[in-house]
Amino acid sequence: MQNTERFTGKSLSYDAGRPDYPAEALDCLAAQCALAPGSVVADIGAGTGKLTRMLLARGWDVAAVEPNADMRAKLPGAARSIDGTAEATGLPDHSVDAITVAQAFHWFDRAACKAEFARILKPGGKAALFWNNRDKNLPLTRRHGELMREYRVREDVNLADPHAVYAAFFSKYEIFRFRHTQYLDEAALLALTFSRSYCPAPGEPGHGELERAVKALFAEHQQGGVVEYCYRTAVVIGSFEKEA
Repeated sequence: MQNTERFTGKSLSYDAGRPDYPAEALDCLAAQCALAPGSVVADIGAGTGKLTRMLLARGWDVAAVEPNADMRAKLPGAARSIDGTAEATGLPDHSVDAITVAQAFHWFDRAACKAEFARILKPGGKAALFWNNRDKNLPLTRRHGELMREYRVREDVNLADPHAVYAAFFSKYEIFRFRHTQYLDEAALLALTFSRSYCPAPGEPGHGELERAVKALFAEHQQGGVVEYCYRTAVVIGSFEKEA
């Protein structure tokens, strides 16, 4: 299965279950990239627009680049929706003030992507990689991660050594960290589960078993019909221009 097709059929669960990002992370992006109303931001690997919507709310001109048709169909109409990839965005040379990538950088061909990002950024522009990482110190999130790994039907793709990857990708970068929390009912926790590219879709081995296990986990931890699902959000902001 090609990486661009791994989320086909998962757009509804992705949109219903995946978290957005902390407002403070958007404040940080604006400050670090000197963004103002009307600034042009390319949201690469935009998915269903979880970050795209937040960028639009800041008054920025957003080009949302997403190769998967199922996911792209859910993008907000206010964004410029582009059928493209991180390696071939279709955007003009030096046309964007900043680039954002939310939860998608690990899928990219980094050498080709780096060249493309440098091509479309205006001089002095930066790229920001957004990551919502489960807080594995908490019983709910730790066990949820264990269940998804236990029942996975294909391998996930992760950065083996993130700092080495960032050092090779950017000429200079900085990492900013934030706390973030979702409040999920049972349906949303299931949607979050099955939004993962490696978790079984209906009809695949283990789907029913994983669904039952997640329902039991929800019942164990819910209070008032919801669970708190906590993240440690990281935003990696870097540039591509060598210092003189």
